[in-house]
Amino acid sequence: MEKKIICITCPKGCVITVNGDPEKGTIDSLEGNECRRGDTYARNEFIHPVRILTSSVKTEGCAAPLMAVRTSAPIPKELLFAGMEEIKKITVKAPVAVGDVLVENFLGTGANLVAAGSIE
Repeated sequence: MEKKIICITCPKGCVITVNGDPEKGTIDSLEGNECRRGDTYARNEFIHPVRILTSSVKTEGCAAPLMAVRTSAPIPKELLFAGMEEIKKITVKAPVAVGDVLVENFLGTGANLVAAGSIE
């Protein structure tokens, strides 16, 4: 399988071509990166892509109806929709400060769901 990946680790935005089998976790060739960070990013993106999930949760007891949240670390891309379904179920009560952990070990990923905003 061949996949073109645009690297996002620096402003250059290298277009990296990766050939291999992501299901087996093998890469036969990788070209187009201009630095080691691009090589690492493309390998990870090809074999097991991850993303930081950002969203908002409902609030209770304050003027703002929503508060921003995010995962404390990247989670597997295939869990993003399941994560959004879990976030829909969450309502937080004031006070909440930036960085407060709202859900530990979110979806069993090891990452926490944390407040990216604050409410009083």
